Amino acid sequence: MDSLIFQAIAVELNQKLANNRLDRVIQITAGTLILRFWTGREKLHLLLKADGQGAFYHTRQTHPAPASPPRFCQLLRARLRRLLGVQPEPLDRIVHFIFAGPDNERYDLILEAFGAQGNLILTDDTGRIVDLLRRVDGSRKLLPGESYLLPEQKERLSLFAARADVVSLLDTAVDSKAMARADIAPMSPVLAQAICNERTEGRSSDAILESIQETFSAGTFAALRVAWDGQTGLLPLSLGLNAFEKVERFVDLSELLETSMAEEGQESVKDLTDRLTNLVTRQCKKLKKRLENIARESDRQSDPEKLRITGDLLLANLHNIKRGDESVEVDDYYQSPVVQLKIILDSKLLPQENAERYFKRYRKAKRAGAHHKRRLHETSQEIDWLEQVELALDEAEGGEDLYQVQLELESAGLLKKTKGQLGKRKAVSPEDQLHQAVTPGGFKLFWGKNSRTNDYVSRRLTGPNDLWFHTHGMPGGHLVLKCGDESGQVPEEDVLFAASFAAGYSKGKDASKVEVIVAQGRDVKKPKGAKPGLVTVNSYRTVMVAPSRLNE
Repeated sequence: MDSLIFQAIAVELNQKLANNRLDRVIQITAGTLILRFWTGREKLHLLLKADGQGAFYHTRQTHPAPASPPRFCQLLRARLRRLLGVQPEPLDRIVHFIFAGPDNERYDLILEAFGAQGNLILTDDTGRIVDLLRRVDGSRKLLPGESYLLPEQKERLSLFAARADVVSLLDTAVDSKAMARADIAPMSPVLAQAICNERTEGRSSDAILESIQETFSAGTFAALRVAWDGQTGLLPLSLGLNAFEKVERFVDLSELLETSMAEEGQESVKDLTDRLTNLVTRQCKKLKKRLENIARESDRQSDPEKLRITGDLLLANLHNIKRGDESVEVDDYYQSPVVQLKIILDSKLLPQENAERYFKRYRKAKRAGAHHKRRLHETSQEIDWLEQVELALDEAEGGEDLYQVQLELESAGLLKKTKGQLGKRKAVSPEDQLHQAVTPGGFKLFWGKNSRTNDYVSRRLTGPNDLWFHTHGMPGGHLVLKCGDESGQVPEEDVLFAASFAAGYSKGKDASKVEVIVAQGRDVKKPKGAKPGLVTVNSYRTVMVAPSRLNE
């Protein structure tokens, strides 16, 4: 969002939002707020982003609110009622949102979108700071009660000043790079390139500047994304378009900004996906190694009876053993026919102590058997759960789906919980996240997209007479076919239709055929203490189907 777009979007938003009632304020991240306005006909959402370099535009997206509004958000809700106008500072990335309060008092909500981190500042009609998003106690004091002062600005010539002065500077620039560095504001690399494109076609700097100033005065902007020489830029007016390699047009500047920032934000979504996937992959490897170690230890102590028998044989042959012996050969009368058995001894122990040592190992191995069995079961279940989480990450369609997986990993203690009030956002209701379809015979299908929604499908949505589906031997969504009173009358065509979706939303979605479990709801149980999405199935049959997905 360069300085030219910054100025243009302020003009566009003033036309769209001025004199509208503020309906609600939502703080969706530590540095981003949504101001919802009511025009009398529709709701309009203004996004104010003070993170990083900052941005503001009319958003068409909806955003979930945190469980409790943070301090600054509560203040804005209490003080602001109607937006009177939007006024940008001509030479800096600062914009004023002028509001009327409950008793028609004036407030100025100031977005500073510069530096490593921006800010939102609320001042009263005397120019004193009421409060702000980020308090700064430095050379430039930004604290409640202080007078708000603009930061020191480099002396530059406004693009909207007298044309003769601006044209003189433009004419001294030999190319677009020199023009972008000229002391003119607002100026951007893409505007400099567009002006140079126009001059190449024989148009004078004065005529070009006149059209720019008229566009901003009238607020009749184009919303363009252009490409040239391996660069891209956002352009709010039709200028020099013939020389650009690519030109994309948008409805308005807000759509242009939202689309461009969303595409840049895909990298952030990708980063979060990669981080969560790497966490799950590392934990899976760790658990599989633990599983191998438990199995190896279990094999080593798999025959405790052999240790007891050895102890018994030593007791029966104490008279043949001397202290210092390293081994003894005895008749193993537990076998038929009797065979000679060599028993290894500890030469430092008495004969009786050697026998007791084997009994002690027997008791330990007997206890370990139950312990190993329990640990093998728990570890296997955790691996199954993590593989389901891994599938949920693969199926995630955006930031909200990723956030639900993040919550699940936080709840399991695998991820540090988000700090602060904005970390207290509630998990989305499972029923709002379900996939749905209808079979050819009119039966309703529901299935989950993560462990929580799978748990909801199996525990809450599946009745005793319903049919439950899941891929055999691999992670996948839990799917229910709602039968009502017709559990014994579901045509095989509908069963196979439902099974195809269970296959399509599983790890086997790219296979030609997948084996799917079909069970009655009464046979599906969740073990006590099991993680979300883990169940046992007492009785089932399987079918082979080709995977299907919605809208494919």
